[in-house]
Amino acid sequence: MNATNNQMQKVIFDLGSDTWHGFSTESVWATNLGSGVHQLENSPFFAKGISLRDAVMTSQVEGQIKVVGVGPKSGHSTYRILVSQGKHDPTLFAELWEPLERLGCSYEHGDFGYQLYAVDVPEKVEIEIAYAFLERGEQKCAWDFEEGHCGHL
Repeated sequence: MNATNNQMQKVIFDLGSDTWHGFSTESVWATNLGSGVHQLENSPFFAKGISLRDAVMTSQVEGQIKVVGVGPKSGHSTYRILVSQGKHDPTLFAELWEPLERLGCSYEHGDFGYQLYAVDVPEKVEIEIAYAFLERGEQKCAWDFEEGHCGHL
């Protein structure tokens, strides 16, 4: 495929083989900025050390666009909310998510045999406040969470 600047493409992160989720790669939408640089356009579910709008260095490998390095950071942070099957209470989730949404956080949802949410915390959000709301959801047994990347300075 011939890539032109500003074209959305899937970039592939290698995750390793000893991950808790069992996936060895993850694809994320990114805008081609040219010269082997892409900007992430969605939050990763599994890749660590990277967040929405971060730049990554890429290379064509066997017909795929592979991430080979990390470029300038956006200031966003990524957290993952995990909700176990059979434990999802949509009303409780909505109640505990609402303060995060008011702060400006957003999420992408995936069903991998368990409910997983990739949470974006934009750079303008006070990370300590967002983290406290994530902890509150865990304390109320609505979810478990982990940090994928803290990009806040």
